Amino acid sequence: MTKTTRHRRALLLAVLGSATAMTAACSGPGGVELGKDWKGSTTFAVAKVDGLVTVVGINPDKARAESLAVVPQQSDDTDAVSPHIVELADGRWILTVPRKSDKPDRRYQVNRKDHALDGMTGDERLRRILPGKTLVAEVAGLPDTTSSGKTAASSVLVKDPSDWTTKRELKIPGTIGLAASDPASDTVCLAADTKVYVADLTHGTVTPVPSPNGVDINNLACSGGHPVIVGSPTSGHSSTLKTTVTRTPAATTVSVNGGRADAVAATGSSIVIAASTGSDTELLELDATTGKELHRARVKGVASALGLTPTPAGWLVYTEKTVTRVNLTTGATKEFDLPGTLLNS
Repeated sequence: MTKTTRHRRALLLAVLGSATAMTAACSGPGGVELGKDWKGSTTFAVAKVDGLVTVVGINPDKARAESLAVVPQQSDDTDAVSPHIVELADGRWILTVPRKSDKPDRRYQVNRKDHALDGMTGDERLRRILPGKTLVAEVAGLPDTTSSGKTAASSVLVKDPSDWTTKRELKIPGTIGLAASDPASDTVCLAADTKVYVADLTHGTVTPVPSPNGVDINNLACSGGHPVIVGSPTSGHSSTLKTTVTRTPAATTVSVNGGRADAVAATGSSIVIAASTGSDTELLELDATTGKELHRARVKGVASALGLTPTPAGWLVYTEKTVTRVNLTTGATKEFDLPGTLLNS
C-alpha cells in the first residue's frame, strides 16, 4: 500500500467515523431520530414513533414537527389509554403516561433547558389535567366513586401545581366524558352523561348548567369559566354547513348543522370550530357574543380533526399523521407531517 493510498484510506475512515458520530448524536432510544428545535417548538404533542411514545415539538412558524424526546418505556405501560400532555398556566408542560393494573400514572415535566423529560411523583390513575389560573383539576375519565345518593359519580381532584398537593375533591354525578378549562380562570367546565357542570376550583362549588334544547352535546370549551357547548341539532339537518349560537348567562351553545364538530376552542371574544364536511374540514371563527361568522377556511383532505391549537402563526389542525397550519384571515393553509402517529395534542 503506497503512502498516498494509506492517506486516502485514513481520510475515508475519518469521514465515516464523523458520519457515524453525527448519526448517533441525533438518534434516541430505539433508533428514533431526534431533532434539536427545542427553542422554536412553541407547542408539544405526543406521538408513537417507530413503536415508541415520543414527545414531538411543533414549530408553527417553520411548519415543522420533529421528535424531541422518547418517553422512558416500562413493562407496565398500557396502550388502552393514550398518554396526555398539557401546558400549565405558568408555561410548564406535563406528560401523563397510564399504566396497567390500576397503578398510578407516571408523570414527566418537559425540560426545555436540558432537552429532557424530568420524572415527577404521581399517585393518581387515569386522570386528565385541566390547567387553571392558580390551580389545576385532575379529572377521572370514568366513575371512580359514588355520590351521597349512592349513584355513580366521577371525582375531580383540585391541586396546587406548585407542589401538587391536593386541596379538595369534588364529586360530579355520572361519567365525565368532556372536560375543558381556561388557564385564565380557576373554573373548569365538565360534561357528564348529558349534563354540563361548572366547577369552581377555589371554593369547591359545582353548579349544573341548564341543558341546551334540541342539541346533542358532542364538544365542550371553557372560556373564562363560561361553558361553550357545541353539538348537532336533534332534528332539521342541513345540506350546507351553518351554525346557530345561543348565549345565556349560564352558557353559550353552538349548534352545528351540515357538518360534524370535531374540535372547538374558545378565545374569549371568539369561538373556533373544526367541522368535518366529509372529506374536508371547515374551520369557522364565530363572534362569541353575537354568533356572527367572522372567518372561514377549508382544510382540504382532512376528514376528521383530532386537535385544534391556537398559535401566533395560525391555528393548528391535527390528524393522525399531519398538522395543518391555518390562517383564518386569509384562508391560507400549510400541511406538514408528524414523525409518527398522533396520540395526544
